[in-house]
Amino acid sequence: MVLPGRGGDSPVITEALGNGTFDLGFVSDPPQLAKSLLEFKPALLLLEIDSWRQQTRALLCKLADLKNTQPFRRVILSEAATVDDRVSALELGADDFLAKPISPRELLARLQAVLRADTSFAVEEDIRSFGSLSLYGGLMEVSVGNDRKKLSLTEFNLLSYFMDYPGQVLSRDRLLENVWIPWEIEDRRVVDVYVLRLRQKIEESALHPSRLITRRGEGY
Repeated sequence: MVLPGRGGDSPVITEALGNGTFDLGFVSDPPQLAKSLLEFKPALLLLEIDSWRQQTRALLCKLADLKNTQPFRRVILSEAATVDDRVSALELGADDFLAKPISPRELLARLQAVLRADTSFAVEEDIRSFGSLSLYGGLMEVSVGNDRKKLSLTEFNLLSYFMDYPGQVLSRDRLLENVWIPWEIEDRRVVDVYVLRLRQKIEESALHPSRLITRRGEGY
């Protein structure tokens, strides 16, 4: 299901998804979105927006509070956004944040990647543990003791990569090369932003971490 930002079918979306692979439906009226979600039960909602605004933030919050809907993925397609905008959207429940211009081929690939991580097909037993920290591969969640939290796709990939190399110092360049897709990297500081987000979820104090440590001049 697609919620276009300016009404009407988006050409890039129609070209990417309108070939019969997806049962595509457009909703142009945000107030009718909840009703449409209940009626059509989509696997994915694509929000096409001009820029990250308070209205989109409020809409994501409302989607998180919806009851009696089957699980569905949330992806934002935006004309313009900063790194902080993207992080904010992911924290509010978006599964990915895509920037225009984007080719129909890339859009299709990115949406398919998000759907492959659909938690409705997750296997709870796919767990990796390191001390009291556990990472749930299918559910994209992390727990420290009894405190369990949802991760965004990038947060999950970053934490998973750190767990592949316990005790090793990983440079920012190495993390960018192995976790991020090249066209996602507009600012190398995006690593620092996501490390902070992870610390807020896995550390007792994000300012005084004991699991995800900074080695000045070297990495994490």
